Amino acid sequence: MTCEKYKNLIEKYIEGIISDGQLAELKTHTQMCDSCRDQFERCVLLQDVVKHAFSSRTSAEQAGASILDKLSSEKNRLLAPARYNKALLGREAAVAAGIILAVGLYLGFALGRAGTGKPSSAPPKSQVPISIGDLEGTVLVRHKDSDVWQTLQAGSNIYLGDTFHSTARSACVLKLDDKSKLELNQNSMLVLNSYNGQTQFFLEHGECTASLESHHGPFFIDTPNGRMEALGTEFTVTVTDE
Repeated sequence: MTCEKYKNLIEKYIEGIISDGQLAELKTHTQMCDSCRDQFERCVLLQDVVKHAFSSRTSAEQAGASILDKLSSEKNRLLAPARYNKALLGREAAVAAGIILAVGLYLGFALGRAGTGKPSSAPPKSQVPISIGDLEGTVLVRHKDSDVWQTLQAGSNIYLGDTFHSTARSACVLKLDDKSKLELNQNSMLVLNSYNGQTQFFLEHGECTASLESHHGPFFIDTPNGRMEALGTEFTVTVTDE
């Protein structure tokens, strides 16, 4: 049995672009293949390490240190060779490098390039009447003028200037009022710039879908490539990395 297909699926899992069907197929294969199971288990462990780093209020510096500490404590599980044949060793090294790169990319995007400064102690000032609807996986939020990221919760308060980051296989719904909402899909970053007569978001990367069922004033979603104005009731905006 060739494992090439499943090595590719492991890489898709690392990048957060694997489909539900592909993930189910990969899990079935790992029940029969020791080498792929070991690789996949290390990927899952790394995801748990990153998620744990953001499980409470933390700064960019603290999250990075937490990840490094956890990786060090789990190094035997992450790096120890186990049940590999020689034909797979070269690919295993490449996948391991991909895992490390994925963690680096995660930190680069999820921390919003915040650097390693101390967390801002200034409280957010402008709370807006937006609530959290459906919430899946790990979604992070950072308030304006702060480098502190928090995990978004169902009862989290939303403030003007908030940045939302949905990680792999994560999504959230922002309820703008009783009938209107905006859904942020996985691997996306969104900023709330205006919510006072005019609603304005900035989608840095990823995808969001707006469903506007009641009148709420002008509604815009800016992107690095231009501006989208809501003229209908439902539309999707996507920004891909080139």
